[in-house]
Amino acid sequence: MSAAFPPPPADAARLAATDLPPRVRELLGALVGLCHHTLAAPFLLTIEALEQALLHDADHARNPQQQAELLAQRGQLHAFAGNFSERMLEAVSEALTRLREPPAPAAPAAVPPPLPGMLGLSLVAEHEVDRNLLLTEMVRRENQRSANALNLLGQRLGVLAAAPAFDTETLPLGPQALCAMVRRLAERDGLAVEIQLPLYRSFERQVLERLGDTLDRANALLAQHGVLPGLVYTPYLARSATTRRVITQSVGAGRSGRPPPRPQAPASTPMTGWGGSAPAGSWSGMMQDALAEAGSPSPGLNVPAGTVLHELLQQARRSPAPPSDPNAVPSASVDAVLARLQGQASAATSVTDLQAAVVAQLRNEHGAQASLGSHDRDNLDLLRMLLQQVQQQQRPDPVPAALLARLQIPLARAAMADPGFFVRDEHPARELLNHVAEAGASWLGDDDLDPQLLQRLAQSVQNLLGQDARTPEAFAAANEEIQQHQRAAAHRAELAERRHVEAARGKERLELARQQANAQIDQCCDRQAPPRFVQTLLRQAWADALTLTRLRHGEDSPQWQERLQQTERITRVTAEAAGEDASTDAPLAAEVEAALLQVGYHAEEAAAVARRLATPGGEDESTSRTELSARLKAHARLGEHAGPRQATDSTPRSEAEEACYQQLANLPFGSWFDIDDGEGTMRRQRLSWYSLLTGHVLFVNARGQKIGETHMDALARQMSAGHAQLVTEEKGRLVDRAWQASLSALRALAGRFSQDHTA
Repeated sequence: MSAAFPPPPADAARLAATDLPPRVRELLGALVGLCHHTLAAPFLLTIEALEQALLHDADHARNPQQQAELLAQRGQLHAFAGNFSERMLEAVSEALTRLREPPAPAAPAAVPPPLPGMLGLSLVAEHEVDRNLLLTEMVRRENQRSANALNLLGQRLGVLAAAPAFDTETLPLGPQALCAMVRRLAERDGLAVEIQLPLYRSFERQVLERLGDTLDRANALLAQHGVLPGLVYTPYLARSATTRRVITQSVGAGRSGRPPPRPQAPASTPMTGWGGSAPAGSWSGMMQDALAEAGSPSPGLNVPAGTVLHELLQQARRSPAPPSDPNAVPSASVDAVLARLQGQASAATSVTDLQAAVVAQLRNEHGAQASLGSHDRDNLDLLRMLLQQVQQQQRPDPVPAALLARLQIPLARAAMADPGFFVRDEHPARELLNHVAEAGASWLGDDDLDPQLLQRLAQSVQNLLGQDARTPEAFAAANEEIQQHQRAAAHRAELAERRHVEAARGKERLELARQQANAQIDQCCDRQAPPRFVQTLLRQAWADALTLTRLRHGEDSPQWQERLQQTERITRVTAEAAGEDASTDAPLAAEVEAALLQVGYHAEEAAAVARRLATPGGEDESTSRTELSARLKAHARLGEHAGPRQATDSTPRSEAEEACYQQLANLPFGSWFDIDDGEGTMRRQRLSWYSLLTGHVLFVNARGQKIGETHMDALARQMSAGHAQLVTEEKGRLVDRAWQASLSALRALAGRFSQDHTA
């Protein structure tokens, strides 16, 4: 058993140090890895959304005092936000690790409203009440949204804890536990209650509203590994008169022949795994949908699903089920022919050619009238339809095409040996087919190719050709070799992606620091109105000094306050009229010169700029304005190597574009997109990181290499125009999409036959 998302080394070491049973440790490690995968991005978005909200409120403040208070709150948030995501994930891991320890007595989630005699409490006490009420409402709303998943997970974690089921108040991954974690971190860092309130609101929007996906995945993970796999939660309904009436109406509708309404499909989940590692689709569910839409009855309890699928194929052929053919060759003889063909070096180019070769060989051995049995012929036809859909999504690369051709015979033997090949939800042969198909997918560019993976796929297929391909174990062994390579490749891609993300965040911090520096300079210039040339020097040379100080020390540091005071002094001194008795402020000039030297200005240039910024009127007889302007233009600005940001479209977004923008703002990091490359070809790209503050978006390819940067506004417009499509988990795997397309074609043909037959 292996976890889909292995836990980080620190969490794995923490689990290894416990005295939990090995299987419990492994399952908890898988849950920890899942939480890191699904909750890391929402935790980061919580802080980014909060900072954006504080900046927005500061920009729209009613007076300077309120604006200063909001900016001070954002400054207090700086240290807290640095490692918020890591600390929250550590708290989640700690809670899961202590699953079998008795819970500590928890403080009440909310404080009751003050009594009438307590209305004279201070403002701080009122904020305390607001905070408790807000947290209580957050927990209540999420408990209602995810009631089913919370109850199921409470039962399953109770099994791991060897204890009664966890309720929503004590569940480690429940909303109450997560809210308690974020509150402890906020109080431990001394955040003011005024900041905690918007923090909790942002936490609800970014984390709690997405918690249902994590809970569903956790339940699916535990069920897949044998922890109460068939568990279903059915709430108790009191048998009131209203309830009896509703139940009676439902039963009556069923007896009247009208089918019950189909359950609403769950919301699509973006695919975030590397290498097309989306969860396997439900082939049995796809078949049931195909039968329902074609008007065919669902298989009964005693009717195999595969039999109904073969009947649907007969309808698509516009022919009734054939009677027993006396010339049909037994399936064992057909498999013997396929086994001999499998050992030959050459391979058929298509399943049609393979079928023709098998029939020719059978007639040589069993007579000219020999033919395939109906089920053998159906299996080959279904496999042909599936592989045709797979090949339509391949690019013209000879290596994956050759691997698909060589894989046809093992797939045919597996399909004819296993009646559930096309209806069972998981099959090792289909997993191997998906690995080979994904390696040659049409959305991969030349930079996405992994030569080592192609070599490993070729070796696995070659090894498979020398084995009995009817056994699932042969395909499972081939898959394990490929998955080991893909896990290592995913780790390398994550490391490469992390470097690009850190660089993008550094560029964002630089841009935000530069914006704040320019804003401070604009405010000072508006108040004092220094000469135009002085304003140019401030917005070029001095802005770099302010930006560097903001980056290094933060906006709540004494160094930043000193730079702001120096900016005020510069604008005040240079706003004075120049005269014969005007003299340079020598201490100010020395401070300005030292600051400019720190951002890379030469001593001569720094001294010349400093004299003008410390002299009334900004005059300096030793250098001319033209000469100084030329030198400044030739000097590289701080962070200029990062390149300019992409210009955004100034036209307002349409309603559809705005909906796409809001969807982007709630996507987890690592979501995959198929984006038009301008030549009509869709290329798959990974949205590694985006910023709600600047709108900057970073894309990497399947190997973690940076391939593009854009803006959320531009990406939203591409999505609205159909030039960028979000890849969801139910459409993430190529083989699942190919089978879905095959069933759609089969359903259309069967439906057309039914209409013609009725007419």
